[in-house]
Amino acid sequence: MQLRPLSLADVRRALEREAAADAAARALTHASLLRVSSLAASNEARVVSYGLYGSSERYTVGVIRNAQLAPDVYPGWRVRVYHDDSVPQPVLAALAALRVELVRMGQGSGMGGGIGGMFWRFLVASDPAVDRYIIRDSDSRLNPRERLAVEEWVGSGKRVHSLRDHPNHDRPLNGGMWGGVNGAVPDMEALVRGWSNRDKYMGDLDFLNEKVWPGVQASQLSHDAYTCEKYAGSRPFPTRRPADFQHVGQVFLGDGRPRRADIDSFMLQAVAPLACRGEKSWTSG
Repeated sequence: MQLRPLSLADVRRALEREAAADAAARALTHASLLRVSSLAASNEARVVSYGLYGSSERYTVGVIRNAQLAPDVYPGWRVRVYHDDSVPQPVLAALAALRVELVRMGQGSGMGGGIGGMFWRFLVASDPAVDRYIIRDSDSRLNPRERLAVEEWVGSGKRVHSLRDHPNHDRPLNGGMWGGVNGAVPDMEALVRGWSNRDKYMGDLDFLNEKVWPGVQASQLSHDAYTCEKYAGSRPFPTRRPADFQHVGQVFLGDGRPRRADIDSFMLQAVAPLACRGEKSWTSG
């Protein structure tokens, strides 16, 4: 079966569905946005980094939605998307209209040759023009819970930040839930090119925890809702989890709805340890 190319109208319809169903948008309450808007401005060059390839609406519409959310959740941060020619042009046009930095990768681009798409977003760590960066997943959504945790990291003086907000986030670094400052991982591109499992499923997670974590764990801060007692340098999130069990790194499907299995099969039964709660009453972290 031949798939019809994604058109601009397709993108618009998908975004309309997303606006109707997006739990992340509902979570941008007036109070939480006021807290974000009150954060001090910075002269740092700050980037939210994504990798994008293919035409799946889960990722293409997802990254557009994040670009729309970014000015409210991460004011003063630039959104950067590393992509290849497999991304439909209407998607790239929509991102450009949102002032996203587009970095073309792959054959003929002069960048990214031999590096798998899951690793492109990590290359921001080697950009000398970027003072601070965070790596995020296209199929997740930016939200105030993570932003306020990031602000605690900024104030800590630590070089790397890690987020763990779901029972399945039980590893030092998760692919789209960490960040760093300039020089924290200066040889990122060389590390990636030297990694043999670049195309393996979960190869990016193995890479981060075998190659990156050992070099950064001495100067890192983690926000952790469930495994804070396992990893040194961890603390609770500064805000209570929303009542709908939204979590940092939550997966959203192509129709803009959260993947319910991540909540129903894990979070409804999970109780955050006392040490991982900002307040004792926050049983879900």
